[in-house]
Amino acid sequence: MPAPLETGTLLVASPDLSEDPNFNRTVVVVTHYSEEDGTMGLVLNRPLGEQVELYSADELLRLVDTIPNTTGTDTSEIEKELSEEIKSSALGRMFYQGGPVHQNTLFFLHRLDAIIKGGIEIVDGLYLGGDLDTLRAEAEVAKADQPLLRFYLGCAGWNKGQLESEIGYGAWILAPSDPDLIFASTPETIWREALYALGGKYRSISVLPEDPAVN
Repeated sequence: MPAPLETGTLLVASPDLSEDPNFNRTVVVVTHYSEEDGTMGLVLNRPLGEQVELYSADELLRLVDTIPNTTGTDTSEIEKELSEEIKSSALGRMFYQGGPVHQNTLFFLHRLDAIIKGGIEIVDGLYLGGDLDTLRAEAEVAKADQPLLRFYLGCAGWNKGQLESEIGYGAWILAPSDPDLIFASTPETIWREALYALGGKYRSISVLPEDPAVN
């Protein structure tokens, strides 16, 4: 096994999942792992892109409201700023389909622990969630050439022992955490890059065509 199953591990979908529309050619970062409680993760390489237009600004802001605000402060001004961001073309690159579970909930990953407080450290330099009250100040940072903040609608989840079983029959290939890959500016290449970095037989898998009929 290329990497241990733990919080921060990358789950790379094997070709065995090609018939699963939820996970075909996906890479999932494990945001929580427990042998007793099960596993939660976020799909990294399905940006909403133009699909973000399917969601109204008000709808996305209601989802933002599901992120805990630990300060208890008024977020009306923050919502106003985010509303403007939702209207921008950059939004499609900031919002991703995080998985088939809890699709009415918005999660976010970031590398802004010095500014966004209260996040859960997944691995060194990578955090899940935090204080929404500080996001307003990071509007420009979120659009930087090197992404530092991304949102995910929904997540992936497995009950106790379920993911281990799927790994056992070859559905997932485990790769070490790589925050640079998680925030890659070209999410469409993440699956291929994650496999290629593992070397050996995985490099040959990385170049397989998505359509098996293509030679």
